[in-house]
Amino acid sequence: MRRLTAPLAFAALLLACPLAYAKSACMMQGQIMGQVINECTETEMNLSEGQQKVQCSGQAPGLEGMGGQVDMRLVPSCPSGAGGVCDSPRGAPAQIYYYQRTPDQLAALQAACENQRGRWKKL
Repeated sequence: MRRLTAPLAFAALLLACPLAYAKSACMMQGQIMGQVINECTETEMNLSEGQQKVQCSGQAPGLEGMGGQVDMRLVPSCPSGAGGVCDSPRGAPAQIYYYQRTPDQLAALQAACENQRGRWKKL
């Protein structure tokens, strides 16, 4: 399970990178490598509505090579009910909220967050 969870954690962080400069939230739902992905990224910086839509267009880098298909859409803010949140991965002004994860998956996501210089908070 850990071998599969670590790549998923990395993929989730990759999904957040293009979103690091939009003042909005982007909900991501789908599958990567057969695992359900249900994340939301909130950011603090300003972009035009058009730029926000481009950043949350579903064209996340790296998904094709991982056999992934993720629906990405703009939302006013991330919903409640996340199991954990990674704040400022890679120094980006963003928070990534993780939903519907097992304790083992959350532990792997915490490690991935901290490896990317983020701060983890269990919710």
